[in-house]
Amino acid sequence: MIIAKILINTSVKSLNKVYDYIIPKELENDAVVGKRVLVSFGRGKNAEEGIIVKLVEETEEEIKSRKYKLKEIQEILDEVSYVNEERLKLAKYMSYVYFCNVYDALKLMFPPGTASKNSSKSVNTKQDTQIILKKSTDEIMQDIESEVIKSAKHIQLLTFLIYNEYVLVSDVVEGLGISKAVINTVVKNGYIELKKVDKEVDLLKDYNVEKTEKKVPTKEQKEIIDKIGSYIYDEKYKQCLIFGVTGSGKTEVYLQLIEKVLNQGKKAIILVPEISLTYQTVTRFLSRFGNNVAILHSKMTIAKRKEEYKRIKEGKVDIVIGARSAIFAPIDNLGLVVIDEEHDSSYYSQTTPKYSTKDIAAYICKTQNAILVLGSATPEITTYNKAKTGAIELFELKSRPGVAVLPQIELIDMRQERVMGNTGILSSALKEEIAKNIEKNEQTMIFLNRRGYTSYLSCKDCGYVFKCPNCDVSMTYHKTNNLLLCHYCSHVEKNITRCPKCDSENISSGVIGTQKLEEELKEIYPNISILRMDADTTIARDSHQKILDKFKNENINVLIGTQMISKGHDIANVTLVGILGVDALLSINDYTASEKAFSNIYQVAGRAGRSTLPGRVLIQTNDTSNYILNSIYENDYEKFFESEIEYRRTFGYPPFLDIVLFELVGNDFKIVRSEAEKLYNILIQNNSNEYRVFSPKSPYIQKLNNKYRVNIVMKTRLNTKIYNIIYEKIALFNKTKKNNISLSITKNPTFIN
Repeated sequence: MIIAKILINTSVKSLNKVYDYIIPKELENDAVVGKRVLVSFGRGKNAEEGIIVKLVEETEEEIKSRKYKLKEIQEILDEVSYVNEERLKLAKYMSYVYFCNVYDALKLMFPPGTASKNSSKSVNTKQDTQIILKKSTDEIMQDIESEVIKSAKHIQLLTFLIYNEYVLVSDVVEGLGISKAVINTVVKNGYIELKKVDKEVDLLKDYNVEKTEKKVPTKEQKEIIDKIGSYIYDEKYKQCLIFGVTGSGKTEVYLQLIEKVLNQGKKAIILVPEISLTYQTVTRFLSRFGNNVAILHSKMTIAKRKEEYKRIKEGKVDIVIGARSAIFAPIDNLGLVVIDEEHDSSYYSQTTPKYSTKDIAAYICKTQNAILVLGSATPEITTYNKAKTGAIELFELKSRPGVAVLPQIELIDMRQERVMGNTGILSSALKEEIAKNIEKNEQTMIFLNRRGYTSYLSCKDCGYVFKCPNCDVSMTYHKTNNLLLCHYCSHVEKNITRCPKCDSENISSGVIGTQKLEEELKEIYPNISILRMDADTTIARDSHQKILDKFKNENINVLIGTQMISKGHDIANVTLVGILGVDALLSINDYTASEKAFSNIYQVAGRAGRSTLPGRVLIQTNDTSNYILNSIYENDYEKFFESEIEYRRTFGYPPFLDIVLFELVGNDFKIVRSEAEKLYNILIQNNSNEYRVFSPKSPYIQKLNNKYRVNIVMKTRLNTKIYNIIYEKIALFNKTKKNNISLSITKNPTFIN
């Protein structure tokens, strides 16, 4: 008889092992390593999902001699296996390195949605539900003002629908955090109706993509293409960094390297930070390679993503493009992985397993003798240090192709502006430059990395700040719908006009956001055309694409946006970029804050002057002597890197030491703190100076979603010995850990405070 060794889908650490099940005769032909199954597990009545990790044969006598009677597999869920032996090894590697269960890693390798072909819980993937307003905007606003509509959630939903077209139930539930129960109540009240509609196949379905041929590379581009091309021909693992200024033509290099890979009979994976924000880059791959491309991203329907997984698995495409999770696509015979904008923090998973995409890509490329290419104008400090020390090969693109040149950058001293009597959001110089651009019919982008109208409301009389009841943060005021919103847990309240502490009406607003900026621009330039791109305007389906298309095709005067306007947009008529609120970016207390600030500001600045028209960048600040801003002003990444790497060497941060972050979470702060002290004492026992543990500390945001957090930081050089020590100490801690406390462990987190 055939026995299947099954790994159960569970987050319980003690169950992170295989269990034996008998395969019934009728399922033997379908039982393959890597397929998911349903089994009865423990004393639970409900069937549990598991995955077959090994098949062995045993005689009936051997089975009967077992101490416990074996159960049978109930159902095989997958038609095909997406997990082979190599993927199982990858999952085990991830489990060890990122302190998670093997099944947590395996989940990343399955197609989306339910596995079961027959499950009654399966999702209808052909249709979705659109929300349609039944009443006019005037009627709704009148009911809000007269308090006929009192619920803050109802107001949030209705005002969102007023300002956004073609909204689906899934957009509202996932994007706004509004429950289906709230939606149904608003339906009953007669304000909206629900309509079944065919789901959109793809974000790119309406694009008119025309076939393009490869361009003649510049001298710099050709040298890189030829050199990396020789590595592709050798079919040996190699990691390279293409360090190129914004607009230097890195994408064309990727395209021509892919062509070389295809000529070798190999395949390629291209990773971009976010598909919806980099669709111009994606369309360039489609226009060059057509139907030989599969696209994977979260905005696609489950049915479409399953279809793309199937095409990849069956070998019908040679190129996969997607965000972080596309690195796990079931592609064989891999020759090249490209990680574009490798500095972007989205390449680090913030949920279990908390992995680095670059590390996973390196592991996969090593096992398949493939080339890993990283590209950025502002590489991560750790990546550039590897290139400088020879651990990976460095290639540079120092200029833009053709007549395009880097923009001129100017630092505007806002302290001087206030001395001159200007207390507004915009400096005099930026106002003048915007006016010039309007007159010349050229376009402007303005960056402000803070959405909403103001960052907070406070009482001038007693100093009370309106905070979220669930999180240890102030709520953001959104004037458009007159609401206070928590951007962490989506808690919403109607704007309060009185202080709950002293009953004063003397309420003031804090630091300005994108809504306030939009309002001020309209006051200064009454006839200006403006678009805003932030998390509030891009919840609806295809909203990123629609905003950028409108900005480009209708030659809108100004696009205001948060950091999402910095990602991969190449619009020829943008000649002016204004950068506001940089001092907040520069003052964040975290070891990665400086490189994130440099990257954000430099990338936004790079949107200007990308074609024949020269670009100008104005950066408003209260600290014109800041070394980060001066490095950007001088277009000198190397200068910034030398300062930053010395800081990390001095204080023992990556790449010189690894960081292991232990985060304990629970409902009662005293218990969380007590458990953190217990873990700390276990970690410091018998320490032979191979690692250093810092005492428990609450993070800057201590409470999120009514859960309290306490962190412990370890600095060390991770190796097998240190990993084993950590696992031993965690096992010791888990023996007495309280059940209502959760522990997560992150290797080299991108944010600590």
